[in-house]
Amino acid sequence: MKSKEWTLHHNLPLLMFGLICIALVVVIRSFQIPETDRHIVVGCVLVGAINDKGWNESHSTGLSNACHTYGCGFMAQEWVEENKDAVSSAVRELVNDGANVIFLTSFGYGEYMDEIAREYPRVAFFGISGEGAARNSTTYFARLYQVRYIAGIIAGSESKTGVLGYVTAAPNPQTNRSINAYAMGMHVANPKARLIVRFTGSWEDKAAERESVVLLAEKGADVITYHEDRPYAVQEAEKMGLMSIGYDAVYEEYSDRFLTAALYNWKVLYEKVLGDYMSGRSNFSQSYWLGFDEGAVDLYPLSPRVSEKTAHLASVEKQRILENRSVFSGVIYDNKGKLRCDKDETRESATMNFSPAWTGS
Repeated sequence: MKSKEWTLHHNLPLLMFGLICIALVVVIRSFQIPETDRHIVVGCVLVGAINDKGWNESHSTGLSNACHTYGCGFMAQEWVEENKDAVSSAVRELVNDGANVIFLTSFGYGEYMDEIAREYPRVAFFGISGEGAARNSTTYFARLYQVRYIAGIIAGSESKTGVLGYVTAAPNPQTNRSINAYAMGMHVANPKARLIVRFTGSWEDKAAERESVVLLAEKGADVITYHEDRPYAVQEAEKMGLMSIGYDAVYEEYSDRFLTAALYNWKVLYEKVLGDYMSGRSNFSQSYWLGFDEGAVDLYPLSPRVSEKTAHLASVEKQRILENRSVFSGVIYDNKGKLRCDKDETRESATMNFSPAWTGS
């Protein structure tokens, strides 16, 4: 009896280790990770054309490059409207064609991601918005507000009128954060500057975006930026002789009045997300949120028109962000006068989703 008791006691650590390993395997496999002999086919859902020289092309190119890196198949559904029927139909077609990983690349898709993901439990879903509450879904995005803040410094420094114009579709969390960060950068450079924001109600409306630039110019704006799928605002600014700040990606050549652009590097982000999935490291209870540190966002090379003093200030502030990521710090009021951040305080980016600060009509 003593011998058996000794054996059990002696093997207890080994038994405990075995139980822990089993538990870890259960947790890791709570969502089916890809088997080594399973071919991964990635499906991409786009709100516009795959070759639009804008938002959709940036996503499709970044994701297809990541697929090439990892030897995955790639297919896309274009012109998918932001409603449940359209998204469900696009996903169903991709899955029927063999897709086992789906990326939803427009903000309006997030509302439906979890419900659709539960219909396809063996398919992994990644969306740039939404809750990511289904066990096989999560969200991913880049910290664009970091580079928007730097772009705001440049715009505020170079403006001669002290009035900046901003054209965007709608006040969703991402656009609100970007506008607020841009306004903060503007005020670092020029505390008296004013930002005027126009919402068009659509991610791509050439006439409304060009008209918005004209109206902003009439109110004194001499630097224009935008948050839309296509660079219509920059094209109109160029036509009118205004300065401009780009967004997302740069596919065209502009004059030196094009000061810089706040850019995503979707290839970096997609290689991280898809690489984690391929290796079984995906954590579907945690969102991907990449920024300057990982190279997911950056600033387009500055125009020669930008002064050395402005370039130095932008460089110093970028380094500060790299060190502590604190874009939203110090005294910040929203446009209704409510204090959102006090002196010596820092706010997480998620809490900065409020009506844009420092805007005027």
